[in-house]
Amino acid sequence: METQLQTCYFTKKGPFLITLFGYATKSVPGLEINGLGKYGKAIKEKIVFVTRSRQLQIPLKRFVLNVEMTDDLGDLETNSVKWLEYPLLLHYWFLAGLLPISKLDNCLAVGSLSPSGLVEEPLNPSVLSLCEDFKLHLIASSGGWESPCGVIDGRDLFSGLTELEYKVKAV
Repeated sequence: METQLQTCYFTKKGPFLITLFGYATKSVPGLEINGLGKYGKAIKEKIVFVTRSRQLQIPLKRFVLNVEMTDDLGDLETNSVKWLEYPLLLHYWFLAGLLPISKLDNCLAVGSLSPSGLVEEPLNPSVLSLCEDFKLHLIASSGGWESPCGVIDGRDLFSGLTELEYKVKAV
């Protein structure tokens, strides 16, 4: 199984659309996150912790998540990389077959994730304009947001699976 998901990387010029892509194979079980350098391992461990602390059953497969970062974004910064945590969690749980959604290819998600399960979403008009420009469905759970292509409530995606808390964070 393979899929992709759109997310944002925030710079001083505003949010830039980046693609997460990944796959699951019958190989040595585990999770890999590529494209984030030193930040990938910390995000991977946070995702594994959140998954295990909720006692979710992940199939014994190899999951590979990749972040397509372009050179024109400059050096990676902690305060921008953290907004990739929630989309990477969504991507991982989708590939594991835990989410009741048929595809993520035309969706955008952005947010940070705490070990306790708090998702902070940096939603603002510039993120919504990316959804409009690229015809993407927004996956958001903070309410009050509208997107021309529609909003998928993240709480609905996780219903029956686990509880996460959500709040909007200004960026």
